[in-house]
Amino acid sequence: MLFLVIALQSSLAQQVYEQNTHIAFLENSNFKQLNQHESNFEEEEPSGSNVLFYYHQYANFITWAILVDLGIIANRYGILLQYKIEVHAIIMTLVIVPSVLAELFMIFGDAEPELYGQEGLEDIHGLVGFFFLGVLILQAIGGIVLKFCKQSLQIQNYLKIQSLFHIYLGYAIYILGKIELGFGYYLSYTNAPNEGEGSLISFWCVYSIMFFWRIIFEFFYQNGKIYQMFKKEEERPRQHSGSLQDSLLIQYITQNEQSQLQNEFQNKFWVIFNNEIIDLTEFVHPGGQYIWKKVKGREISRFIYGGCGLEDDTAKQFQHSHNATVLLKNNVIGTLNQIAFITPIDESAKSTQWRLETIKVLNDKTSYFGFQNPQYRILSQFTSIHSFGKYFQIQSFESKNVPIRQYTCVSSMAPENADYRRELVKYIEFIVNNNQQTKQPLQPKYLNELPMIIKCYDSQNGFSKYVHNHKGEFYDIQGPFGPPHGIPNRGKIVIICGGTGIFPFLDLLDFLLKTITYSITLNKFGKQVADNLNPHECQFNTNIHITLFFAVANRAELIGSDILFPIIQLQKHLESEVLRLIIKIRGERYEGVETIDERFSKVMFDRVLGKNLDYQRYLICGPPQMQASVPPILQEMGVQDHLIHFI
Repeated sequence: MLFLVIALQSSLAQQVYEQNTHIAFLENSNFKQLNQHESNFEEEEPSGSNVLFYYHQYANFITWAILVDLGIIANRYGILLQYKIEVHAIIMTLVIVPSVLAELFMIFGDAEPELYGQEGLEDIHGLVGFFFLGVLILQAIGGIVLKFCKQSLQIQNYLKIQSLFHIYLGYAIYILGKIELGFGYYLSYTNAPNEGEGSLISFWCVYSIMFFWRIIFEFFYQNGKIYQMFKKEEERPRQHSGSLQDSLLIQYITQNEQSQLQNEFQNKFWVIFNNEIIDLTEFVHPGGQYIWKKVKGREISRFIYGGCGLEDDTAKQFQHSHNATVLLKNNVIGTLNQIAFITPIDESAKSTQWRLETIKVLNDKTSYFGFQNPQYRILSQFTSIHSFGKYFQIQSFESKNVPIRQYTCVSSMAPENADYRRELVKYIEFIVNNNQQTKQPLQPKYLNELPMIIKCYDSQNGFSKYVHNHKGEFYDIQGPFGPPHGIPNRGKIVIICGGTGIFPFLDLLDFLLKTITYSITLNKFGKQVADNLNPHECQFNTNIHITLFFAVANRAELIGSDILFPIIQLQKHLESEVLRLIIKIRGERYEGVETIDERFSKVMFDRVLGKNLDYQRYLICGPPQMQASVPPILQEMGVQDHLIHFI
């Protein structure tokens, strides 16, 4: 028994000795390995042979953790900057050039540190770097091409596709660059004892800040506050910018001096937004500089609010952001002359809330609308031929999802004016047929409601569809805005319209009818009697001749016939014709009216207008297909571009 105990103790002692010996061996082995690693690490401290590697490391950190975000911010959030494309290009050049050099140094140099056990990951990092280098160079070339395309005045049919490709490829490169940067730092610092942890923490801190920075900018951008953070609107009179050239431009615009505008400001890109004249010559349009050329000198609210695209379909319908309106308002050089069509009863009245009181169906798609606001009086008559063409801006108070839209003033279609017009025509017919005086009708001075004519379109969330179904609601109505039609004091003009395109001209034609009735009364009974028909002291002018082409699908679309047909009948009593009416309609004939059943073409215009095109304006308003097809026909006939105007 004693022998067994002694043997057991001896065996246990031997096992303890062997275990201690094995532990000591492992500790010694680990110590040697650690010393070997530390020795290798010390050998890889920065030296001349590793300069290229550290350039690769820190250059990529500066460019892809900091500069690339600044470049995107300059383009994405710098939409209001005058030289945003140049700023974006400079910053991205500072990103691309060091990145390409860093990648080339790693390809052709021999400065990679030993990555113990990470050689496979290093190979993946290198392959991604090769691919990244090629795509980066491709994106740089694409950016240069896109810049020249945007600045070109020629129509760029594929510019939108090019822009989207550049944007999406840019974001793909951005994400890949961020991933590659993080991957590279992981490989570098996970193998550096006592230093990797701190470096990775600092790296991820900067990384997180950059993403947080982008989120903050995105929030302010979506709320339209980016521009105000850097530049406040200048507190200066809106009607004058201080520049002599701008003053001359404003004068020509307000006085409708088209020839001077064409000759002296041919390279100036100016537009009108509401009643403000805006100079955008130094700005590049994101959709291409040719768009400025297309809208030069025009009222652009319909394009800004997404009411329509360019007539030739080179730029689609698009609702612009709040930032676009901020850009416009900060480049105002003057304002148009105001027309007192709506006058406040009390000078302190500022409410723009109008209640929809009346909806009267005119045909299956179109209705008359009457809006009331007890704080305002609405004049029943414009007094000058240069007053017509103004529009009102209208938006629903109840539903903010319904877009803002613009509709032309049609005071001639108000019930009071329609009744007065019928009585006026009867009066003229009586004095002409009986050659004696009778009781004269009186035109009311004010209207009971603000009149508009709106056609209903089957578009989802469209305003026209909404307003047809929401009588009794309140609407935000502002105006009148915009320039007049630009009718000269004397001479001949051509109006080409289709369907609802007649609406902007109804008040002008009604004014022409009143001019005829005044002239007939003046010739019959003298100025004193004729002035009783002119209580508003209108500046009637018979030195204008209008050739009107009016295309309709059927008789129900002949809105304004109670104006047009009396003009044709009554102008026979004048010394010269003031209106030539050509109606494009199928299967209908009207006394004294030329009707055609053919498409608008060069042959038809040549036959009607003749070869001697001595017309001072060609005004076009109608459906998109007509607005796209008519201008090329007129240009083929020899009509100069500056004489063609879209309404």
